[in-house]
Amino acid sequence: MSSETATDWHLPDRLQAWYRVCSTRELARGRVLRWDLPGRSFVLWRGRTDGRVHAAAAHCAHMGTDLGFGEVRGDALRCPLHHWEWDGDGVCRAATLRQAVFPVAETQGSVFVFNGPVPGYPPPALGMDGAAPARTLAGAPVRLRCSWAAVASNGFDMQHMQTVHGRDRRGEPEIERPDASTFRMRLDLRVTGRSLPDRVIQWLARDHVRLTVTCFGGTVVAVESDLGRTRSALLLCLKPEPTDPTGESVEITPIFAVFPGPFAGPRVRAARLLYSGFIRKDVAFMDGMRFHPAAAGPADPVLRTFLNYLRELPAEAEERAAQGRRGGTG
Repeated sequence: MSSETATDWHLPDRLQAWYRVCSTRELARGRVLRWDLPGRSFVLWRGRTDGRVHAAAAHCAHMGTDLGFGEVRGDALRCPLHHWEWDGDGVCRAATLRQAVFPVAETQGSVFVFNGPVPGYPPPALGMDGAAPARTLAGAPVRLRCSWAAVASNGFDMQHMQTVHGRDRRGEPEIERPDASTFRMRLDLRVTGRSLPDRVIQWLARDHVRLTVTCFGGTVVAVESDLGRTRSALLLCLKPEPTDPTGESVEITPIFAVFPGPFAGPRVRAARLLYSGFIRKDVAFMDGMRFHPAAAGPADPVLRTFLNYLRELPAEAEERAAQGRRGGTG
């Protein structure tokens, strides 16, 4: 790995992966939402009768009109130019043309869209033991001038976890690959930091934290903490900034969560407070970072293994060509 250069590690701006679009509340029945990735635009809407969310390429397959200006009629989206109506499968009664459509999932209180024709893996989910979160709370998006890959890799950087966050390992991490698009690490930690949040965690965990970090497709990183007295989680949803042609800007939306138990409301607000302090330490120096993953070297085998996983993730080129053959646009 030491012989590789930074250019060997070029990663695409868009992956065939699940991306968070918005909270479930933001997409009410009958609402239309335009949403962008670098080089691709989507339109999402929720049907007025069935309440389902649908996603399609943002520009009409007929004459390229921006469907973000369209209107929901029943459960279909009506184009503003000719009033052709597209259903959730991309079918139009007025023509044989097909509109390119994309899979949608509602989970963790959010709407996710898959940037590809068929999901390659299940939507991101919290609760490794099968217990769904009792409460989730989305935080304000944070924008950083760095690669999405730098943010995704941060949770698997063992040296950084010790030097910046004051977390010492108890034993070796366990690495799991549930499927080709999912990378998971489990480890036991001892909290050595002396900040107020660190002291709270030490008290709650009796200085023993069980941590699970999962990356879903390169676009979502889940951090689940078992402190003994309470369990909480942080979901970091990554989106490359579509207006940055260099691909070196990313928007991060945090979602805080707690698991079943009493006082879910106060607990999720406490989780937001603790995790926000954790996030702020990274935001302070990652803004403007020029990511050189080839320099990771053999010193951190977990990070090296994770970087290799990122290189294997499916890019969007094959899917885009397939859509062109079907006559879709976007």
